[in-house]
Amino acid sequence: MKAVIFDMDGVIVDSEAAHIKMKIQALEEYGIACSPEECMPYFGRSSNAFFSDFIKKSAAHISLQEIVARKHQLFLQYVANDGNVNPIEGALELIHGLRRNNIPLALASSSVRSNIEWFLKKFGVFDCFDVVLSGAELSESKPNPEIYLLAAKKLGTGPQECVVIEDAEAGVTAAKMAGSYCIAYCNPVYKNCGQDVSSADMLVNSLTDISAERIIGINI
Repeated sequence: MKAVIFDMDGVIVDSEAAHIKMKIQALEEYGIACSPEECMPYFGRSSNAFFSDFIKKSAAHISLQEIVARKHQLFLQYVANDGNVNPIEGALELIHGLRRNNIPLALASSSVRSNIEWFLKKFGVFDCFDVVLSGAELSESKPNPEIYLLAAKKLGTGPQECVVIEDAEAGVTAAKMAGSYCIAYCNPVYKNCGQDVSSADMLVNSLTDISAERIIGINI
């Protein structure tokens, strides 16, 4: 193992409930109804993928770029004003532990860069990452492995030498397709919503169940 790549939403930040709420609000502003259950299959995927599908299903003449931008605006307003979006238990300690052991780290998230940087700076871990990638800037989103292949390349190592920490089915699929070792955090938010992360190499119920030393000891 030469490097570790983290997803963000649901792994570092307990933000999925807020994302669902703001997606529904953005759609409502454009006259499209959506339930929380309809959002769940899109965990781990980009806002572009989510809104593109809903625009097609509604046959509405809506600018994808415009509604995505509105959702991100609503989300940042929500987290800035409400402040009730917290780090996942054990995530920050794990990041700092890996950094203390001089393990190269990358952040590979489907979120937009503004959200990524806001949270990493808020939680004091922005400078811990050697590489920060936003899937919203790439041609394909998870479960396509593009973001993990690029993260490994920017870290200067092969994807098969990286450990990826994910929580959503799309992200686990992307990590395994890239050839990486994948640890899946079984986020309780996803319980009973059809998320299957069983293809991961290791499943944990809490990030406190793994340590920097345990990850460093993974033989891949």
